[in-house]
Amino acid sequence: MSKYAKILPVGLLAALLAVACGGSSEPDDTSAGGPVAPVTVDPEDLEREVVLAPRAEEATVPAWTPEITPVPAAGIRKALAAAEDAEEAGRLFVQTPGAPEEVPVVADNAGEASADDAADADESGEAPEPGALELLLGVLATEGDNATALAGVERILGELLRRGRIALSEGRFTDAEQVERVAARAQPQHPDLAGYREALAAARRAQESVRLAEARAVANRIFKPEGEGAVAAYRDALRSYPDYLPASDGLARLQARHLDRALAAAQKGDYLASERLQAEAGRIIPDSAALQDMIARIVELRQARTEALLAQGHAAVDALDLELAARRLAEAEQVSLQAQGLDGLRERIELARHYGHFRPGQVFREPLASGGEAPEMVVLAYGSFRMGSPEDESGRQENEGPRHEVAFERGFAIARNETTVAEFRAFVEASGHRSLATRRGRSTVYDEKGGVMGEHGRVDWRRDYAGAPAAPELPVVHVSFEDAQAYAAWLSAQTGQRYRLPSEAEFEYALRAGRDEAWPWGNGVPTRVVGNLTGDGDQSRLKRQWANAIPGYSDGHWGPAPVRSYPTEAFGTFDLVGNVSEWVLDCWHDSYRRAPRDGSAWVNPGCSDRVIRGASWASSLDRARSAYRQSTPADTTNARVGFRVVREL
Repeated sequence: MSKYAKILPVGLLAALLAVACGGSSEPDDTSAGGPVAPVTVDPEDLEREVVLAPRAEEATVPAWTPEITPVPAAGIRKALAAAEDAEEAGRLFVQTPGAPEEVPVVADNAGEASADDAADADESGEAPEPGALELLLGVLATEGDNATALAGVERILGELLRRGRIALSEGRFTDAEQVERVAARAQPQHPDLAGYREALAAARRAQESVRLAEARAVANRIFKPEGEGAVAAYRDALRSYPDYLPASDGLARLQARHLDRALAAAQKGDYLASERLQAEAGRIIPDSAALQDMIARIVELRQARTEALLAQGHAAVDALDLELAARRLAEAEQVSLQAQGLDGLRERIELARHYGHFRPGQVFREPLASGGEAPEMVVLAYGSFRMGSPEDESGRQENEGPRHEVAFERGFAIARNETTVAEFRAFVEASGHRSLATRRGRSTVYDEKGGVMGEHGRVDWRRDYAGAPAAPELPVVHVSFEDAQAYAAWLSAQTGQRYRLPSEAEFEYALRAGRDEAWPWGNGVPTRVVGNLTGDGDQSRLKRQWANAIPGYSDGHWGPAPVRSYPTEAFGTFDLVGNVSEWVLDCWHDSYRRAPRDGSAWVNPGCSDRVIRGASWASSLDRARSAYRQSTPADTTNARVGFRVVREL
């Protein structure tokens, strides 16, 4: 037998060295390397008993007691060279014969020795090559002050202690304790040995804390009772040994389990549970990369869901299914983590509730089935106003009160101008409608020679205020309430939408345009041109002047002017004040007692008298007030009265 056969170490560090050199090793059974049982109960459940699993038996680590044979003086140089070669080959020390078979041979990636090599050598009866440490100690047995040997022993023990600490951090106590045995035998006074033994004891305490943590995790005691949960035990382990990987890995597994459950909850739409689990995961390891990555993933998931819900909501608004749109918005509010996108859908739903597919101030025209377009409309905002006149208003009539609040829950669209001769002609030609004046063969016109209104034959909607052929751009006159209704019904049939005459409240709301003064322009005589009224600066073709003229006012027309001849009004309309008075939908009532407060028309079946609203080209100043109203038989046709339509939204 070789002289080195008796100086082989016990407790080979194959796993330790392999890890240190880039290989891998299985931890002891007592480490926290195994999986933590999945959570299957509520984290607040504290009823399950915590039972520690029995400690797995560890391999016995015998003392390292090689027989150090002094190297002959003549062989010292050769022994030092062999030690250098062994160290370079990774054979730092070798195994003692008779040591436990499960303890492998010391090896690393740089050497060729292995557990299989040792077994083969044992079976063949050949001793393995000596390790570097044995060779160096043999040199020192002969020459105790050999500087090369002393430095080599110091270097090898330093490396072994370093690798031993790696083993401690990984929970491989058999390997770590083998290092202590070797160091204690080789150099009992090594300056790092005491610290290493303290680290070994601390790691053992950490090991026990991890065993307790895993038992608590199985019992689902993650945080509670306060200071007695699995998280607290893992942290106790790290306080004992900050580098103890089974403890940090255990925390990471606990966090991963919470994050997986958080993701699953988010995927099921249970965002409250997901947020709770994310918060708990943050308590386990604050600001970890895994936590941040999962939060980002869940945020992306929620954002994608939000976008899908918002798209569905917008589609529902497009279809005017506002109930469905509201549900999708509510769902999106529960999912979304930011207001972006929500406000847009919320605004669209609100607008659709009040305006359908339109928006306040929007101007539009709709195509007619028979060709051409419907009148140009403008959308008025929903809101409220005081209808009627106060008792102290100059020129007030009793039928203008009592003043009352009217509120519109929905907006509506009103024609920007009065219905023109051209528009009415298109209706007559397409429908075959015969107006009341056509059937009668007469209507009331202005007799300029006499300066009075009177009936003339062969006058209908084709004629102007004086009975002459009417220009296409003039507002149509000589139309009855029935004629106006027929035109609105035709528009409805042509467009598939609801056109009608305005209610009295709608007309005054549009006329006032947010003002509360007596006149649409304010109080008193207008200081600018506001419409076609009776100004003292206007004259007829025969140089007649108005007896009821507005002093200092001139609009340039005697009789109706072409529509849109004057500046637009506040809501985007033309000629609500002046030009021609207009039919509205309401029956006549001599007061507003019991009048609707929602802006709808006040209609009684079979009523014969209707309401005329707005001043005409022949009206005095007091009749141009916003609250002025007039009773007129529904079959009236004359040169002062026309109409415009509204469209429901």
